[in-house]
Amino acid sequence: MRTIKQIDIRSFITTSTLPALYSHAYDATQILYDPELKAYFIGCYADVNDVLRSPSFTTTPLGQRAQPVMGERVLAQMDGFEHHSKRKGVLSGLTGHLFREKYSTMITEITESILKRFLPAGEIDLISEFGKEYGVKVTLRVLGLPTERHEEVATWHHGIANFITSLDLTDTERKFSLDCSKRLIQYLTPLIEHKIQHPDESLISAIYGSTPPEQKMTTAELVALVLNILLAATEPADKTLAYLFKHLLEQPELFQRVVNDRSLLTSAINETLRMSSPVQLIPRQAEQGATLPGMKFSSGDLVFCMVGAANRDPSAYHAASEFRIDRRVESHSKHEKISPHLAFGAGPHVCVGAAFSMMQIKLTANLILDHMKDLRLAPDCSFHEDGFYTRGFSTLRLQFSPSTLTLTPSKHPTDAYA
Repeated sequence: MRTIKQIDIRSFITTSTLPALYSHAYDATQILYDPELKAYFIGCYADVNDVLRSPSFTTTPLGQRAQPVMGERVLAQMDGFEHHSKRKGVLSGLTGHLFREKYSTMITEITESILKRFLPAGEIDLISEFGKEYGVKVTLRVLGLPTERHEEVATWHHGIANFITSLDLTDTERKFSLDCSKRLIQYLTPLIEHKIQHPDESLISAIYGSTPPEQKMTTAELVALVLNILLAATEPADKTLAYLFKHLLEQPELFQRVVNDRSLLTSAINETLRMSSPVQLIPRQAEQGATLPGMKFSSGDLVFCMVGAANRDPSAYHAASEFRIDRRVESHSKHEKISPHLAFGAGPHVCVGAAFSMMQIKLTANLILDHMKDLRLAPDCSFHEDGFYTRGFSTLRLQFSPSTLTLTPSKHPTDAYA
């Protein structure tokens, strides 16, 4: 039997104490319990992987957190044929073919339009000056929505995300989040109704058109799904880009290897997602008979999968606290099995946009490397991280040789981004 270790989970949110929480979490002899939140927290890789894949642990808590600000159910609340058909609809608009033929050009345009404002100065904050605008604009364009009001959308988006990911909202914060939800739904509804009545080549039209007649979504359901995608796609992209460059630039020789051989970017991004998961917690609810080795849960128990801890579990990864992009090469040479990271989740509710997100991040990282020569961390760069449910840097200042944007065809073939 495992021991239950009571813990105040929120006392570990700061950068300095998060590693200590990880060390508690992947101790296979115990399971953490926060009595105030009435929730279990598990961090062993094997446990997290099992829970995310098991039908005995449902996504009910996600619905409870999301539906008040989404207006309707989201993908995580669905199962069976409904989940399969709507997930398939999303995937139909996020294929590698569409990325190469359509989205890569659009993402390149957005990325370069932001970068060109900062290239002459030789310095940029990859979070506040690039990532926040980039993430929202790219997601809106992929959905087929206008970007003119991207700053308002970003504010509303932040309020909704805060509602879903905060463990203890104040009344004022809750009111603000619900107001953000109301405003964003009011803004999106007529735009989405137009897509329903006048289908085009957008992701929204692809989703609506691909679902069978018996599963056709109402406008409110489609708005909720669009909000779902907006939040899921925007949050990880800018955070992962910042973590990627932070990890690489801290190892200059490794960074130069990646600059010279861009095929290494895929491994570097995967290692970034393992080391610094933008999504730290995935909630589940135990159903009747839900168990883990040495632990039996009661029906209705709230269980948080600590993805950040699982991805650094030393029982799953050799030298788990080190950033190594050659893990798969090393593993193959030793005939060892490498554990896939859990940053996108696992099982039937694994992130529907995971493959697209990888292509997007790789393309954008290539563009940054193409346009920013002699790239380095600014001497006064700080690495303060915010958030616990989702986590990322609040700022990341980079310096490079001043230049102007030269719009020439990339030296990297489009296929290299897929």
